[in-house]
Amino acid sequence: MFRVLIVIFIALAVLLDNSVPAAARAMEKSDTTAAQRAMPAVVNISVWKVRQPSNSADSPRRVKAYGSGFIIDPSGIIVTNKHVIDGAIDITTILFNGERFHATLLAVAAMLDLAVLKIDADHALPVLKWGDSEALQVGDAVLTIGNPLGIGMSVSAGIVSALNRDIQDTPFDQYIQTDAAINHGNSGGPLVDVNGDVVGVDTALYNPEESGGFIGIGFAIPADAVKFVVSRLLDPAHPKLGWLGVTLQDLTPELAAALALNAHGSIISAVDADGPAAKAGLRPGDVLSGVDNKMPGDSRAFQRAFVQTDVGKSVEISFWRDGKAASVQAVIAEWPNVMPNGGMMSAGMAEAMIQRMPDPGVRLAPLTDDARNQYGVDPKLSGVLVASVEKDCEARDLGIVPGDVVTAVQGQPVANPDDVRHAVQTAHGQGRPYLAVLVQGKSGTRWVSLSIGPGNR
Repeated sequence: MFRVLIVIFIALAVLLDNSVPAAARAMEKSDTTAAQRAMPAVVNISVWKVRQPSNSADSPRRVKAYGSGFIIDPSGIIVTNKHVIDGAIDITTILFNGERFHATLLAVAAMLDLAVLKIDADHALPVLKWGDSEALQVGDAVLTIGNPLGIGMSVSAGIVSALNRDIQDTPFDQYIQTDAAINHGNSGGPLVDVNGDVVGVDTALYNPEESGGFIGIGFAIPADAVKFVVSRLLDPAHPKLGWLGVTLQDLTPELAAALALNAHGSIISAVDADGPAAKAGLRPGDVLSGVDNKMPGDSRAFQRAFVQTDVGKSVEISFWRDGKAASVQAVIAEWPNVMPNGGMMSAGMAEAMIQRMPDPGVRLAPLTDDARNQYGVDPKLSGVLVASVEKDCEARDLGIVPGDVVTAVQGQPVANPDDVRHAVQTAHGQGRPYLAVLVQGKSGTRWVSLSIGPGNR
């Protein structure tokens, strides 16, 4: 789920040892019912992206990535993660029944990892209902549904392992932690409850190894937060995020003791000079205890309260200063300096990249005697050696590995890398979207289809 689908490195209090992670719970009858209700509205997402080369002298590579999403409106409105479509030049969705649709990007969230897509079908589409993520409890049964590693629709069972996790992604993180499998490709898919309703959007996995997969720690954005953000994204008025203009942190017992504070809440560590908090007279060292008679549980909950407040509304801020309780009125302002939305490239640039032949990420070499010895290739086999395969490319997704031998392209035998290049250029010039490649590897001989043209959407 990079973020093409990301592995997040976070400082969680996780004890790591050499033991094998405990398996998630087994599927139950109720899970089967929930999965059958939810799966028709879950979509696999296939995205063409541009990867910048590690060597500045090389050209950018056009590569394929995978993710997941789910339909929330019969007209074809789809929710997914922003990182699934960041840098995309083309997006294809595959429905549960096998239908394929080109998707357009409607909107992306400025600060949360969410995006909204639209597909146009000639019939009403199945939808997922929103569940109540606020009602979740640790130990509740949940399912993840999505497209792990691009292999197709999959369902995994687990529980809610923890709530309100801070993975340091935004100032208002409140992720659901689950042991239901979230692998690369699950990003954007739904986390559903026993009723088959969405309680979260699968977004991240934790693994101390950069290239590692799921080890029982995954994270989902709560459905209540997703509903709020998506409703704002789809609102024609485009309402802005609220902002108080403070940097907050939790007032721990240790910090309270160090500052000789007898208070509970979130302490202000910085105040924006031009923000609403400064205008209301708040200052560093004040300890916030409430907003409009509500008591957020931590600093991130305070920030969520401000973000979800309408711009221009006056709120009462309760706080402690010098051991005394006080309150002020502050007028919520628009969140400033929000980074420009990510998402797809401009239409012109995207079309130019679509027309460019993608680099499958394979480096070929002559099949020498040394190479035959190194990889154990049959001395009688003729072809071209796969010398290396890029870490993030279509060829790797298709299972091509160093040591494989390309024996034919488009049905014609090949004996050296130039033969392959000539076949690729010929097929691309004919407007073919795919190239048929016969590959001999340790597991046997098989045909694979590599993308080479703009028609493969």
